[in-house]
Amino acid sequence: MDRGDYLDGLRRAYLSEIGGAAFARAFAAGDRTPVERESCALMERLETMTARIVAPLVETRSDRDAIDRAERRGEAQAEQLATWAAFIDRAAHGLDDHVDAFARLRDAAPAADRPALDLLVGHEIALQRFGEASLASDHDPNEPLRRAIAAAERHLSARP
Repeated sequence: MDRGDYLDGLRRAYLSEIGGAAFARAFAAGDRTPVERESCALMERLETMTARIVAPLVETRSDRDAIDRAERRGEAQAEQLATWAAFIDRAAHGLDDHVDAFARLRDAAPAADRPALDLLVGHEIALQRFGEASLASDHDPNEPLRRAIAAAERHLSARP
């Protein structure tokens, strides 16, 4: 992957996180239980924090139009899924492409960028584990989200 492709990948990842936060926010606004709203709030927080982690790696700032489009895509995806069961199934089974794309980006990254991109990959895996735990009716499926948020907080607090 050349430098231009790497930077394009970072920009796409950043906008994906912006869209993910908008998705979680819009999905929570639907007919949800308090437990489902809590999960959505954790997801929104994780997606927002991950966007903050990736943002400094992007050499050119995304313009407001690109951010608005990413948010609209996220909101539209929330409308398409509609049910909690469909959402959980997507989290458990529909994120492999994201994990793979983010892992390729991390593997092509300069050493200085890898800690941030480890978190990018890790947050997507946390979303998968949340979905898997929800399908398995684990007592606290939000735990993978909380762990990923804690890792993101440590990373962000260590930045100068």
